[in-house]
This record gives sequence, C-alpha cells and structure tokens, in this order.
Amino acid sequence: MSGGSVRDRILDAAVRLVEKKGAKGFGQVKVAHEAGLKQGHLTYYFPRKTDLVAGVIQRITQKLRSDVVGLLSTHVDPARREALLFDIVRRLLLERGRAWLLIGLVAESAEDDQLRRELAEGLRVQRELFARLVGRSPDDDEVRLAMAALRGLGIENLVEPDDPERLEALVARVRRVLTDPAAPE
Repeated sequence: MSGGSVRDRILDAAVRLVEKKGAKGFGQVKVAHEAGLKQGHLTYYFPRKTDLVAGVIQRITQKLRSDVVGLLSTHVDPARREALLFDIVRRLLLERGRAWLLIGLVAESAEDDQLRRELAEGLRVQRELFARLVGRSPDDDEVRLAMAALRGLGIENLVEPDDPERLEALVARVRRVLTDPAAPE
C-alpha cells in the first residue's frame, strides 16, 4: 500500500468520525480504528493529534477548491454552473455532518494557534470560492453575512432540525440576495 493511500484512509476516517460525532468522536485511537489501522500506523503519518486535525482541514479545503475550480473550468451553461456551485455550498453548509465537522474543527483549534490559522485559511478559501460564485469580492460584507447565515443555519439545524423545505427556501433567499441586486432583502 502506498503512503498516500494510507494517509488518505486516515483522513477519510477522521472526516467520517467528526461528521458523525463532532469533536468527541475525533481522537487518534478512534480514527485508527475507523481506518482499520493500528494506532502506530496512524501516528507514523500524524504524530500528534494537531497534525491530524491540520490534515483534515487541509483535505477539506483542497477538496472544496478542487470541486469549485473544476466546475468553473468546465464548459457548462452559466446558469447550470451557478446552480451546481450553489449546490456545493448548500451541502457544505447545511448537511448535518458538515456542521458537526465545522464545530469539531473549531473546538479542536480553540487552543492551538497553528490549527486556528489552518482553519481560518480554510474558511477564507470557502468565502473566496463563494464570492467567485456570485461575482463579488471575498471581502464584500454581504458575502460574509451570507456565509455566516448559512453556517448558522447549519448549526441551528443540528440543535433543532428544521423542515428541509424551509431550509432550502432560506438558502434560495440568500442566493437571490447575492445574485440579484434588485432582490428585496
């Protein structure tokens, strides 16, 4: 087995655990078990839990960037491309597992400056891609507000699951506000 495939198995297992259980499901022993490895194999690739968390953050950021950039570079009808991109954003921000993942990563990075920087970079990339999607600057206050609202909806949905149709309507409303300057707020 090549080094990359073992590393990938570890990162995939870590993401699955955090998506299922949040921060409490994220530990080296649990990740090694989920990946079907001995803990020694995991610690060879990720000597400290901090290294594992940083790897997860980098993995998610890389995957998002790859998905969005790949979609932007394909020859798809612009309206269809926008719909596909918003679907990526919707899933990223409203799927319960993704909300657990974000909360877990925030909790893990609370006491570690390196992890906080990694997470901040991941969120910056997310905001940049979202801004690119709607043709705005990543520093646009409405882009920041939309991202915060969508993340908040995802977290709220963890605590008190809402009607999926209502959540989709709220995401559609955010989309209208960002893509149609004449839309009522």
